[in-house]
Amino acid sequence: MKRAMLLSLLGLTAHCTTVLAEPYFAVRDGLACASCHVNPTGGGLRNAFGNVYAQQQLPANPETSSPWTGTLAERFALGGNLRAAGSQTDLDDRDDSLDFGVERATLYAAATLNEHVSLYVDQQVAPGGSLNREAWLKFTRDDWYVKAGRMFLPYGWRLEDNTALVRQTTGTSMLQGDDGVEFGYASGRLSAQLAVTNGAGGGPEQDDGKQVVLSALWMHGSWQAGLSALDNNTDGIDRTAYGLFGGVRTGPVAWLAEYNHIDSSGAPAGDIDQQVALLEANWLVRSGHNLKLTLEHLAFDEDLDDQSRVSLVYEYFPWPFAQIRAGIRKRDDDSDNPVTNSETVFLELHGYF
Repeated sequence: MKRAMLLSLLGLTAHCTTVLAEPYFAVRDGLACASCHVNPTGGGLRNAFGNVYAQQQLPANPETSSPWTGTLAERFALGGNLRAAGSQTDLDDRDDSLDFGVERATLYAAATLNEHVSLYVDQQVAPGGSLNREAWLKFTRDDWYVKAGRMFLPYGWRLEDNTALVRQTTGTSMLQGDDGVEFGYASGRLSAQLAVTNGAGGGPEQDDGKQVVLSALWMHGSWQAGLSALDNNTDGIDRTAYGLFGGVRTGPVAWLAEYNHIDSSGAPAGDIDQQVALLEANWLVRSGHNLKLTLEHLAFDEDLDDQSRVSLVYEYFPWPFAQIRAGIRKRDDDSDNPVTNSETVFLELHGYF
């Protein structure tokens, strides 16, 4: 019964990414780019299939009755995430810190006006004041779509960890969206997006330069491979990035990889070339239990210190709508900067709907 429900929902939402903005789920299960989210490029509000998947496939103790699909009425849906954590950070030559807090609380809302028109809002409500991360209008026709408003950039893997070096150096994390327009295509094994945005990270535009982002992903059974490119032309700093990303499933392990080359010119420190890479292994220990090992490296062509980061995280889904994460992250370089030489141990409770 559960399998039949999942297959029927998958057939209804065949053009939809992964739940919890964790692309290793898509690689592990061979899902399309948007199998679980309302957003064609992933992250944020889960669609009907994503909610059923989160309740019946992720937890160690799955939902056995009728799952909630997130739909309030025929045309409206709501969702949200709240991550609360405690962390101990050890900094070189500095006092250690022990911190409790809300990492992020976010609410999502979507309205499907008809088969061609939909609206979407992603609003962060904590910590700090309210922050709009995404707000867009989408027109859809067959396998094509266009959306306009504030959106996350379609570049590389949409990782949940916004502190990942590949997301920080390229400026493509989910901390804040950018204003612009995105054209997309998704059919079968291929999905592609072209976005033109202000390039101001959601801030006010200062000139007539624009940011252009291109991404494409090809799926084939147990593996996926993609490429991304970005060019942000401003009156100040010009940034160009290009990279490859992909994933493969080998037995109980889902692998993710990403490589990017970033060129920046016009900065006060001069021209800077960077290369950043990520390799991640996600081992499905048993149902509801995942062990994640992530290796990252950032290299500079100029006379700057290279950086590396290692993360080991255990993720446990005890029941539907609940996740417990515990891990350690260690970041190093050859400098005396405590920010880039630190070790953090954390425990996180995550609720989502």
